[in-house]
Amino acid sequence: MSTRAARLRLLGLVLSVAIASALVWVVIGGDLDTVQSTVESTGAWGPVAYVALHVLLTLVPVSKNLLAGVAGALFGLAGGIALSWVGAMVSAVVTFAIARRLGRAAVASMTGPRIDRVEEIMRQQGLLAVIIARVTPVIPFTVVNYGAGVTAVSTRDFVLGTAIGIVPGTVGYAALGASAGRDATTFVIAGIVAVVLFAGSLLLGWRAARHQQRGVQ
Repeated sequence: MSTRAARLRLLGLVLSVAIASALVWVVIGGDLDTVQSTVESTGAWGPVAYVALHVLLTLVPVSKNLLAGVAGALFGLAGGIALSWVGAMVSAVVTFAIARRLGRAAVASMTGPRIDRVEEIMRQQGLLAVIIARVTPVIPFTVVNYGAGVTAVSTRDFVLGTAIGIVPGTVGYAALGASAGRDATTFVIAGIVAVVLFAGSLLLGWRAARHQQRGVQ
Protein backbone atom coordinates (compact mmCIF):
# COMPACT_ATOMS: atom_id res chain seq x y z
CA MET A 1 0.00 0.00 0.00
CA SER A 2 1.34 3.45 -0.89
CA THR A 3 2.04 6.10 1.74
CA ARG A 4 -0.67 8.28 0.23
CA ALA A 5 -3.25 5.51 0.39
CA ALA A 6 -2.31 4.76 4.00
CA ARG A 7 -2.74 8.41 4.90
CA LEU A 8 -6.16 8.48 3.26
CA ARG A 9 -7.29 5.43 5.21
CA LEU A 10 -5.95 6.93 8.43
CA LEU A 11 -7.79 10.16 7.68
CA GLY A 12 -10.98 8.18 7.14
CA LEU A 13 -10.54 6.46 10.50
CA VAL A 14 -9.93 9.76 12.29
CA LEU A 15 -12.99 11.34 10.69
CA SER A 16 -15.13 8.33 11.56
CA VAL A 17 -14.09 8.51 15.21
CA ALA A 18 -14.67 12.28 15.30
CA ILE A 19 -18.14 12.00 13.79
CA ALA A 20 -19.08 9.09 16.05
CA SER A 21 -17.89 11.04 19.10
CA ALA A 22 -19.88 14.09 18.04
CA LEU A 23 -22.99 11.99 17.51
CA VAL A 24 -22.62 10.33 20.92
CA TRP A 25 -22.21 13.74 22.55
CA VAL A 26 -25.33 15.07 20.83
CA VAL A 27 -27.39 11.99 21.76
CA ILE A 28 -26.15 11.52 25.32
CA GLY A 29 -24.64 14.73 26.60
CA GLY A 30 -25.93 17.44 24.31
CA ASP A 31 -29.29 19.11 23.79
CA LEU A 32 -30.60 17.34 20.70
CA ASP A 33 -33.65 19.59 20.41
CA THR A 34 -31.41 22.66 20.32
CA VAL A 35 -29.19 21.10 17.67
CA GLN A 36 -32.22 20.20 15.56
CA SER A 37 -33.64 23.72 15.91
CA THR A 38 -30.31 25.17 14.81
CA VAL A 39 -30.24 22.92 11.76
CA GLU A 40 -33.85 23.82 10.88
CA SER A 41 -33.02 27.52 11.12
CA THR A 42 -30.51 27.15 8.28
CA GLY A 43 -33.34 26.38 5.85
CA ALA A 44 -32.27 24.56 2.70
CA TRP A 45 -28.59 25.06 3.51
CA GLY A 46 -28.66 22.42 6.23
CA PRO A 47 -29.71 19.55 3.94
CA VAL A 48 -27.42 20.78 1.15
CA ALA A 49 -24.45 20.94 3.52
CA TYR A 50 -25.22 17.46 4.84
CA VAL A 51 -25.35 15.92 1.35
CA ALA A 52 -22.12 17.68 0.32
CA LEU A 53 -20.31 16.47 3.46
CA HIS A 54 -21.76 12.99 3.02
CA VAL A 55 -20.28 12.79 -0.47
CA LEU A 56 -16.88 14.11 0.58
CA LEU A 57 -16.58 11.97 3.70
CA THR A 58 -17.57 8.73 1.99
CA LEU A 59 -14.81 9.25 -0.55
CA VAL A 60 -12.20 8.95 2.23
CA PRO A 61 -13.99 6.69 3.48
CA VAL A 62 -16.27 7.38 6.44
CA SER A 63 -19.05 4.90 7.25
CA LYS A 64 -22.23 5.56 5.26
CA ASN A 65 -24.32 4.00 8.02
CA LEU A 66 -22.79 6.29 10.61
CA LEU A 67 -23.71 9.28 8.45
CA ALA A 68 -27.25 7.91 8.08
CA GLY A 69 -27.49 7.88 11.87
CA VAL A 70 -26.37 11.51 11.97
CA ALA A 71 -28.99 12.40 9.36
CA GLY A 72 -31.72 10.71 11.38
CA ALA A 73 -30.69 12.56 14.55
CA LEU A 74 -30.56 15.94 12.80
CA PHE A 75 -33.41 15.77 10.28
CA GLY A 76 -35.80 13.19 11.73
CA LEU A 77 -36.76 9.82 10.33
CA ALA A 78 -38.20 10.78 6.93
CA GLY A 79 -35.73 13.61 6.28
CA GLY A 80 -32.80 11.53 7.49
CA ILE A 81 -33.67 8.62 5.22
CA ALA A 82 -34.14 10.86 2.18
CA LEU A 83 -30.98 12.92 2.67
CA SER A 84 -28.82 9.93 3.54
CA TRP A 85 -30.07 8.04 0.47
CA VAL A 86 -29.41 11.00 -1.83
CA GLY A 87 -25.95 11.59 -0.37
CA ALA A 88 -25.06 7.92 -0.72
CA MET A 89 -26.24 7.78 -4.32
CA VAL A 90 -24.28 10.86 -5.35
CA SER A 91 -21.20 9.56 -3.54
CA ALA A 92 -21.54 6.13 -5.16
CA VAL A 93 -21.76 7.55 -8.68
CA VAL A 94 -18.84 9.93 -8.14
CA THR A 95 -16.60 7.23 -6.60
CA PHE A 96 -17.53 4.73 -9.32
CA ALA A 97 -16.55 7.25 -12.01
CA ILE A 98 -13.27 8.06 -10.23
CA ALA A 99 -12.38 4.36 -10.01
CA ARG A 100 -13.01 3.85 -13.72
CA ARG A 101 -10.52 6.60 -14.46
CA LEU A 102 -7.89 5.49 -11.95
CA GLY A 103 -7.80 1.78 -12.84
CA ARG A 104 -7.45 -1.32 -10.68
CA ALA A 105 -3.87 -0.83 -9.49
CA ALA A 106 -4.56 2.60 -8.04
CA VAL A 107 -7.87 1.50 -6.51
CA ALA A 108 -6.27 -1.59 -4.92
CA SER A 109 -3.63 0.62 -3.31
CA MET A 110 -6.39 2.63 -1.62
CA THR A 111 -8.80 -0.12 -0.64
CA GLY A 112 -6.39 -2.95 0.11
CA PRO A 113 -7.21 -6.67 -0.29
CA ARG A 114 -10.95 -6.09 0.26
CA ILE A 115 -11.27 -5.22 -3.41
CA ASP A 116 -10.74 -8.93 -4.15
CA ARG A 117 -13.96 -9.72 -2.29
CA VAL A 118 -15.86 -7.12 -4.32
CA GLU A 119 -14.49 -8.53 -7.57
CA GLU A 120 -15.45 -12.04 -6.50
CA ILE A 121 -19.05 -10.92 -6.00
CA MET A 122 -19.08 -8.85 -9.16
CA ARG A 123 -17.97 -11.79 -11.30
CA GLN A 124 -21.66 -12.64 -11.47
CA GLN A 125 -22.10 -9.16 -12.93
CA GLY A 126 -25.47 -7.53 -13.35
CA LEU A 127 -27.94 -6.02 -10.95
CA LEU A 128 -28.06 -8.87 -8.46
CA ALA A 129 -24.30 -8.77 -7.87
CA VAL A 130 -24.44 -5.09 -6.98
CA ILE A 131 -27.37 -5.60 -4.59
CA ILE A 132 -25.59 -8.49 -2.88
CA ALA A 133 -22.47 -6.35 -2.45
CA ARG A 134 -24.57 -3.54 -0.99
CA VAL A 135 -26.41 -5.67 1.56
CA THR A 136 -23.26 -7.54 2.62
CA PRO A 137 -22.32 -5.75 5.86
CA VAL A 138 -18.67 -6.83 5.91
CA ILE A 139 -17.83 -4.87 2.75
CA PRO A 140 -17.65 -1.10 3.35
CA PHE A 141 -19.76 1.15 1.15
CA THR A 142 -16.80 3.03 -0.32
CA VAL A 143 -14.89 -0.18 -1.09
CA VAL A 144 -17.87 -1.44 -3.11
CA ASN A 145 -17.97 1.87 -5.00
CA TYR A 146 -14.30 1.76 -5.93
CA GLY A 147 -14.27 -1.98 -6.51
CA ALA A 148 -17.28 -1.95 -8.83
CA GLY A 149 -15.67 0.81 -10.84
CA VAL A 150 -12.84 -1.51 -11.94
CA THR A 151 -15.09 -4.46 -12.84
CA ALA A 152 -17.18 -5.16 -15.91
CA VAL A 153 -20.46 -4.24 -14.20
CA SER A 154 -22.42 -1.67 -16.22
CA THR A 155 -23.13 1.82 -14.93
CA ARG A 156 -26.87 1.13 -15.21
CA ASP A 157 -26.71 -2.00 -13.05
CA PHE A 158 -24.41 -0.28 -10.57
CA VAL A 159 -26.71 2.72 -10.11
CA LEU A 160 -29.92 0.69 -9.93
CA GLY A 161 -28.40 -1.98 -7.68
CA THR A 162 -27.05 0.71 -5.37
CA ALA A 163 -30.40 2.52 -5.27
CA ILE A 164 -32.08 -0.70 -4.13
CA GLY A 165 -29.35 -2.20 -1.99
CA ILE A 166 -28.63 0.79 0.26
CA VAL A 167 -32.27 1.22 1.32
CA PRO A 168 -32.32 -1.27 4.25
CA GLY A 169 -29.16 0.08 5.90
CA THR A 170 -30.20 3.68 5.29
CA VAL A 171 -33.61 3.16 6.88
CA GLY A 172 -32.25 1.20 9.84
CA TYR A 173 -29.48 3.59 10.81
CA ALA A 174 -31.50 6.73 10.14
CA ALA A 175 -34.15 5.26 12.44
CA LEU A 176 -31.50 4.66 15.09
CA GLY A 177 -30.45 8.29 14.89
CA ALA A 178 -34.05 9.55 14.82
CA SER A 179 -34.92 7.56 17.96
CA ALA A 180 -32.07 9.13 19.94
CA GLY A 181 -33.30 10.52 23.25
CA ARG A 182 -36.81 9.27 22.61
CA ASP A 183 -38.77 6.08 23.16
CA ALA A 184 -37.84 3.03 21.12
CA THR A 185 -41.08 2.90 19.12
CA THR A 186 -39.68 4.72 16.09
CA PHE A 187 -36.59 2.56 16.03
CA VAL A 188 -38.48 -0.73 16.39
CA ILE A 189 -40.97 0.12 13.63
CA ALA A 190 -38.26 1.34 11.28
CA GLY A 191 -36.14 -1.71 12.11
CA ILE A 192 -38.97 -3.98 11.03
CA VAL A 193 -39.38 -1.96 7.85
CA ALA A 194 -35.64 -2.24 7.20
CA VAL A 195 -35.78 -6.04 7.49
CA VAL A 196 -38.71 -6.16 5.06
CA LEU A 197 -36.88 -3.87 2.67
CA PHE A 198 -33.76 -6.03 2.97
CA ALA A 199 -35.69 -9.12 1.94
CA GLY A 200 -37.52 -7.19 -0.77
CA SER A 201 -34.29 -5.83 -2.24
CA LEU A 202 -32.86 -9.34 -2.54
CA LEU A 203 -36.07 -10.63 -4.11
CA LEU A 204 -36.23 -7.76 -6.59
CA GLY A 205 -32.60 -8.23 -7.54
CA TRP A 206 -33.08 -11.97 -8.00
CA ARG A 207 -36.10 -11.46 -10.24
CA ALA A 208 -34.30 -8.79 -12.25
CA ALA A 209 -31.33 -11.10 -12.72
CA ARG A 210 -33.58 -13.91 -13.96
CA HIS A 211 -35.28 -11.53 -16.36
CA GLN A 212 -31.89 -10.36 -17.60
CA GLN A 213 -30.72 -13.96 -18.17
CA ARG A 214 -33.90 -14.79 -20.09
CA GLY A 215 -33.33 -11.73 -22.27
CA VAL A 216 -29.81 -12.92 -23.08
CA GLN A 217 -31.07 -16.39 -23.96
